[in-house]
Amino acid sequence: MSTKHVGKLLLGLAVMFAATSLVPQPVLAQSKIRSPVERRQDPGGGFWANQRASRNIQHARNYSQSIQRYATQAPVIRPQVTQAESQLLGNQIQSIQREMVVIRDQNASSPQVVEQVKAIESKLSKVADTQEMLHAECCKDSPDGKVCGDISKKITAALDQIVKDHAKLMKTMGHEDAAHDAMKHDHSTTEGETPAKSGE
Repeated sequence: MSTKHVGKLLLGLAVMFAATSLVPQPVLAQSKIRSPVERRQDPGGGFWANQRASRNIQHARNYSQSIQRYATQAPVIRPQVTQAESQLLGNQIQSIQREMVVIRDQNASSPQVVEQVKAIESKLSKVADTQEMLHAECCKDSPDGKVCGDISKKITAALDQIVKDHAKLMKTMGHEDAAHDAMKHDHSTTEGETPAKSGE
């Protein structure tokens, strides 16, 4: 390679460097958008609590749907089945409530997050009260299938709203991918599946 070509190459590189350095670059510190790699390495406060809450909401929905189907479709309702399933539903609701406290505490400096968490907690409190009514009916010697089915249906509807509220919360917190995955998973639940009942 001649000196003339080397000179042209160096001149071209210098022009490219000067041109790229003059173009205004976005300030990364001001940007809220982080790469997927950065999000995986440091997902931010409340990420894991949100993941656990999302799974627990899905499990609670599965239990309430399972109780509804069992109570309305089984020829004979066995109290040990309804009692065990409604207890597991209650455990899932309590787990969601615990995770919401963790998320609220970890994000106390963000009024928007705290407000959204409190709204979810309010709905969860009502769901917990409804679950107690369901459990009382499920623990009877002869549970009324229609009553159990109706109460379970109310719980499922409330949990469906909580799923949407929780997805909005995760987006607010910058966990868009997790929110999308949670919503996609929730919509993929099939009505025809009947989870196994405890005690069977």
